[in-house]
Amino acid sequence: MGTSLSGLTPATTFDALIKVGDNSALTASLKTISDGEGNDSPLKLSTAAVGIGSITNVETEINGKQATLVSGSSIKTINSTSVLGSGDISVQATLVSGTNIKSINSTSLLGSGDVAVQETLVSGTNIKTINSTSLLGSGDISISASAGGSNTQIQFNDSGAFGADSLFNWDNTNKRLGVGETTPTGRVHIKGEGSTSATTSLLVQNSAGTNMLFVTDNKIVNARELLRVNHNSNSSRYTQLAWGSIVANDTGTELSIYGGGYSSAIFLNGSTKSTAAGATGIQSTGVLIAASVSQNSFDPIDSAQLQVDSTTKGFLPPRMTTTQVEAIEPTAGLIVYDTSTNTLKCYDGSAWNNLF
Repeated sequence: MGTSLSGLTPATTFDALIKVGDNSALTASLKTISDGEGNDSPLKLSTAAVGIGSITNVETEINGKQATLVSGSSIKTINSTSVLGSGDISVQATLVSGTNIKSINSTSLLGSGDVAVQETLVSGTNIKTINSTSLLGSGDISISASAGGSNTQIQFNDSGAFGADSLFNWDNTNKRLGVGETTPTGRVHIKGEGSTSATTSLLVQNSAGTNMLFVTDNKIVNARELLRVNHNSNSSRYTQLAWGSIVANDTGTELSIYGGGYSSAIFLNGSTKSTAAGATGIQSTGVLIAASVSQNSFDPIDSAQLQVDSTTKGFLPPRMTTTQVEAIEPTAGLIVYDTSTNTLKCYDGSAWNNLF
């Protein structure tokens, strides 16, 4: 207890004396504390409490404070750091382990209020469902589609859906494609749709849409302008079939026309091939018919346009009766054999003459 000032008159001695405003003793009611000159302070005292300003009991005010920031949420810790104390609190930017908090649609997750999430993955594409399964939620989304047609049939876009047709098939075991054929036997197997020239099994066109090669269903292969067969080892040599001509581009090699399994042949302008049995050689110098024509020594007699060589056969002219001979409108030099008279005849320009 402090020194009593009872009976003293300190007003002239203690200007800064702190005292109760009414200069009377403390009671149960709060009294304003003033200085010796009567200036009041915010502090109030009673025998039971201390008040400041509008607070009538500081102790009660402090004890009555609830440890709550938001209604219903007790103040504990954030990231193991107590909210009470000085300094800043570090908040880790993590919602789920390993996922940093940044922004959603340019809106930060930190702050008050709700965050608006637009239902868009790619600009202009709304999140809805895939095969009736929502994109939102946990687990994997199964994506499936039903194939068109039956097994082995090739799939194509049919107005946005899978389509198929029995005319287009793929043999995946043997890697074969069938067009018009369900069980292809070649790498590409094409079957036509008819048996006449009215339908086409295969058509090849150039960039201008001109038919270059086409096979009709009446078993005819058609080629536009020419058909070329290249040499098996020399790319500069070829034989080609064109409209009205057969051409071999290498003058050192003959153009050969064979028949009957090489038993007969026609050699045109040839010079390097070996002998061919029963052949006819034709060159600009003449025609040689012989049992054997050697291409590398083909040389008809210069004065003969037609030469026939043989040691086992002869030359047989046309044979006819006298009546048939006389019915001819002959040209001088024409030779026939008259079977009625068994004579060889030659026309001299005015009459038939026997040669023997």
